[in-house]
Amino acid sequence: MLVFIPLGSAWATTDLTTLGSPDVTITPSSGPPGTMITITVSHLPDISKEPYPYPELYIYLPFSQPFGVTVPSHCGGEDCFPIYTHDDALKQNFGSRTITFSLFRKSNPSPIFYNGYENTNCDVVVNAVTVERYSTLCNTKDEPTGTYQIQFVWALETNLEQNNVTKTVQFTVTPGSPSPAPQVAETGDLVIKEYENGTINGAVFESKLRALGWNDEQIRQALAVIGKLPHQMGALGRDNTQAVLQQMNASQNNVEKTSSVTTENNIAPSSESTPQSTIVQTPPDVKPSVISSPFLPPRQDTSSWNTIGIILSIGAAAVVAGVILVVKKSQKSMH
Repeated sequence: MLVFIPLGSAWATTDLTTLGSPDVTITPSSGPPGTMITITVSHLPDISKEPYPYPELYIYLPFSQPFGVTVPSHCGGEDCFPIYTHDDALKQNFGSRTITFSLFRKSNPSPIFYNGYENTNCDVVVNAVTVERYSTLCNTKDEPTGTYQIQFVWALETNLEQNNVTKTVQFTVTPGSPSPAPQVAETGDLVIKEYENGTINGAVFESKLRALGWNDEQIRQALAVIGKLPHQMGALGRDNTQAVLQQMNASQNNVEKTSSVTTENNIAPSSESTPQSTIVQTPPDVKPSVISSPFLPPRQDTSSWNTIGIILSIGAAAVVAGVILVVKKSQKSMH
């Protein structure tokens, strides 16, 4: 027999109004633009036995609405994302969810690149996992004043339009002090590139970033990008900025000392160890090629040769005088 099941009754649909409501706290409940907000969601109900399509708990954040849809949105123009799913329930993951983010403000620190993404303090983080990023808004806009409704909504994973608001908390944005001109994100990137290329040392790298308003965590992330954290450099110890900068400065000093020693060792040797060429005067009757030979004996003292020459000249003169006397005597005897 063929059994025909009417469409729409193939499976039961979860009644979202019966799922219960978790406990929600928000700290603080008001503040000016730039305020860091912490939301804690606890006592999540067990939904592991709910039929398909499975329900999920979403949070709706309204703070980007005044500026239009700026990130991919699935919630009718609002930013939303699940914080508790059916898979979480199957894994008995009923622990509290801690959600943190900062309100938009022009004086917020500039985005920094980390793991291929632009990270800001406005990014929404749930239990240390970033789920939404706001690099284009974080330090370019001031959050408008007013009261905002943050909603927690049960929705079907296959159709977010089927939903039920289970909890609502409020946050009031109060007026803040005038914001200075926004910092340019490329400025921080330039400092990072200068240090990575060796143009500046660790101390200058740190001071420049702090002058731009960077905190320890942002500097640590910048160091992670260029591979200067202790575990990336093969060093032991805690992963903290101060230790890294001290290690970088010590390495810089060692490099300078090594460079100095290398330079001293590469100085040309002194004249005592360098063979000197000998200049030999060439007599007129000797060929230069013979004198230029490196195996010639050293030149003897010329004073002895001068003495011998004088003696020979005197002897020759005496011989000539004797010959003249003999000739003259011979001529007289003939006469």
